[in-house]
Amino acid sequence: MSFSIDSVGMKAGGRYEAIYTTTNKKGEMNAAPIGVKCFGDVEFAARIFEGSRTLENIRETGVFVVNITSDPLIFTRATMGNLEEEEFIRDDDLAILKDADAYFIALATSIEELVESDHVGEDGKSFVIKAEAIKVVINKAGAKAINRGVPALLDSLVNFTRIELVDEDTLNNYISRFRENERLIKKVGTEDTKESMEILKENLIKKGIDL
Repeated sequence: MSFSIDSVGMKAGGRYEAIYTTTNKKGEMNAAPIGVKCFGDVEFAARIFEGSRTLENIRETGVFVVNITSDPLIFTRATMGNLEEEEFIRDDDLAILKDADAYFIALATSIEELVESDHVGEDGKSFVIKAEAIKVVINKAGAKAINRGVPALLDSLVNFTRIELVDEDTLNNYISRFRENERLIKKVGTEDTKESMEILKENLIKKGIDL
């Protein structure tokens, strides 16, 4: 194989954040922040809720683009509504994020309704799209996909340095945040982030913190 999504830091078993760009058969472009769950060199999956334009467009065309960026404004504005047309690049029937650090073109291989319920999907249908990357383009050297486990780890590390300086209420808040960060990292973190969180947990216990 001549390429792999590992080239943008996406490793099998990891979950990452990206901007999915899609078009419909009318050529209308759309962008949305959606997670990427990796399974191999080119295989990945995404969970998308019923009613989203991304899901509708992928159902219609079967092809989409996963854009890698660390720009917080892009993530925020794509969450609140669509991006402006000048922020896209058209490439035949594809829509690509103009300022993406990297991107890969993907083909959907299956779309299936998620049967098991959870706290997010209790009131609405969600679907799992399985897909394969067919081309990777790197626009900026060192482009890496965001993994939500890293900022969660950093938040806990900063709090660790302050636990002997704060009052009881603040300490309890730190402990609550640690538990939530640990839950998140167990779910979406990379192996090195999970290992780092275990080291932190061991040191918190040594300091007498009840976890």
